[in-house]
Amino acid sequence: MNHPSQFLAEWTPSSQSHVFAGHFPENPLLPGSMLLDWAVSAWANANQHSVADCSVRQARFLAPARPDVPLQLEQQTARRNRTRLQILAMPSDGEAYVVLDALLDSPGHGGVEESP
Repeated sequence: MNHPSQFLAEWTPSSQSHVFAGHFPENPLLPGSMLLDWAVSAWANANQHSVADCSVRQARFLAPARPDVPLQLEQQTARRNRTRLQILAMPSDGEAYVVLDALLDSPGHGGVEESP
Protein backbone atom coordinates (compact mmCIF):
# COMPACT_ATOMS: atom_id res chain seq x y z
CA MET A 1 0.00 0.00 0.00
CA ASN A 2 1.41 3.38 -0.98
CA HIS A 3 0.78 6.09 1.62
CA PRO A 4 0.82 9.77 0.61
CA SER A 5 3.67 11.99 1.77
CA GLN A 6 3.06 14.79 4.23
CA PHE A 7 5.11 17.99 4.20
CA LEU A 8 6.86 18.68 7.52
CA ALA A 9 9.43 21.44 7.11
CA GLU A 10 11.69 23.38 4.78
CA TRP A 11 15.17 24.82 5.17
CA THR A 12 17.67 26.53 2.91
CA PRO A 13 21.22 26.06 4.22
CA SER A 14 23.07 29.35 3.67
CA SER A 15 26.34 29.36 1.76
CA GLN A 16 27.56 31.73 4.50
CA SER A 17 27.29 28.98 7.13
CA HIS A 18 30.62 28.08 8.73
CA VAL A 19 29.98 24.38 8.13
CA PHE A 20 30.67 24.74 4.40
CA ALA A 21 34.13 26.22 5.00
CA GLY A 22 35.33 22.90 6.36
CA HIS A 23 33.07 20.51 4.49
CA PHE A 24 34.51 20.91 1.70
CA PRO A 25 35.71 24.35 0.57
CA GLU A 26 36.06 23.48 -3.12
CA ASN A 27 32.97 21.28 -3.26
CA PRO A 28 30.66 22.35 -0.39
CA LEU A 29 28.01 19.98 0.89
CA LEU A 30 26.00 19.70 4.08
CA PRO A 31 27.26 16.93 6.39
CA GLY A 32 24.97 13.93 6.66
CA SER A 33 24.82 14.25 10.43
CA MET A 34 23.30 17.75 10.09
CA LEU A 35 20.73 16.49 7.58
CA LEU A 36 19.70 13.63 9.83
CA ASP A 37 19.60 15.87 12.92
CA TRP A 38 17.38 18.40 11.14
CA ALA A 39 15.05 15.69 9.81
CA VAL A 40 14.63 13.93 13.15
CA SER A 41 14.21 17.19 15.08
CA ALA A 42 11.60 18.49 12.64
CA TRP A 43 9.76 15.15 12.70
CA ALA A 44 9.75 15.09 16.51
CA ASN A 45 8.49 18.68 16.68
CA ALA A 46 5.74 18.11 14.10
CA ASN A 47 4.56 14.93 15.81
CA GLN A 48 4.87 16.14 19.40
CA HIS A 49 7.61 13.68 20.35
CA SER A 50 10.96 14.10 21.98
CA VAL A 51 14.02 13.49 19.81
CA ALA A 52 14.92 10.90 22.44
CA ASP A 53 11.79 8.96 21.36
CA CYS A 54 13.25 8.49 17.90
CA SER A 55 15.09 5.40 16.75
CA VAL A 56 16.64 5.61 13.28
CA ARG A 57 16.47 2.17 11.72
CA GLN A 58 18.02 3.08 8.38
CA ALA A 59 19.43 6.18 6.71
CA ARG A 60 20.58 6.43 3.10
CA PHE A 61 22.24 9.54 1.73
CA LEU A 62 21.42 9.49 -1.96
CA ALA A 63 22.75 12.85 -3.17
CA PRO A 64 24.60 15.84 -1.71
CA ALA A 65 22.79 18.79 -0.14
CA ARG A 66 24.39 21.95 -1.50
CA PRO A 67 24.43 25.47 -0.07
CA ASP A 68 21.56 27.80 -0.99
CA VAL A 69 19.44 24.93 -2.38
CA PRO A 70 16.10 24.69 -0.55
CA LEU A 71 15.40 21.43 1.24
CA GLN A 72 11.96 20.01 1.92
CA LEU A 73 11.23 17.33 4.53
CA GLU A 74 8.36 14.92 4.02
CA GLN A 75 7.06 12.01 6.10
CA GLN A 76 5.20 8.94 5.00
CA THR A 77 3.72 6.02 6.93
CA ALA A 78 5.72 2.87 6.28
CA ARG A 79 5.22 -0.81 7.10
CA ARG A 80 5.44 -2.16 10.64
CA ASN A 81 4.33 1.08 12.27
CA ARG A 82 7.40 2.95 11.00
CA THR A 83 7.85 6.37 9.45
CA ARG A 84 9.80 7.15 6.30
CA LEU A 85 11.43 10.56 6.14
CA GLN A 86 12.70 12.02 2.91
CA ILE A 87 14.63 15.21 2.36
CA LEU A 88 14.18 16.56 -1.14
CA ALA A 89 16.47 19.18 -2.67
CA MET A 90 14.42 21.72 -4.62
CA PRO A 91 16.85 23.49 -6.99
CA SER A 92 15.38 26.51 -8.77
CA ASP A 93 16.91 25.46 -12.08
CA GLY A 94 16.00 21.78 -12.13
CA GLU A 95 13.98 18.86 -10.87
CA ALA A 96 13.66 17.94 -7.20
CA TYR A 97 15.78 15.02 -6.05
CA VAL A 98 16.04 12.92 -2.88
CA VAL A 99 18.99 13.73 -0.61
CA LEU A 100 18.11 11.57 2.41
CA ASP A 101 15.81 8.59 2.80
CA ALA A 102 15.44 7.47 6.43
CA LEU A 103 13.27 4.96 8.24
CA LEU A 104 12.26 5.56 11.86
CA ASP A 105 10.85 3.06 14.31
CA SER A 106 7.74 4.34 16.05
CA PRO A 107 8.29 5.79 19.53
CA GLY A 108 8.47 3.04 22.13
CA HIS A 109 9.27 0.40 19.52
CA GLY A 110 13.05 0.70 19.14
CA GLY A 111 14.87 -1.41 16.62
CA VAL A 112 17.09 -3.22 19.16
CA GLU A 113 15.63 -6.30 20.75
CA GLU A 114 17.00 -7.37 24.10
CA SER A 115 17.56 -10.99 24.98
CA PRO A 116 15.79 -12.38 28.04
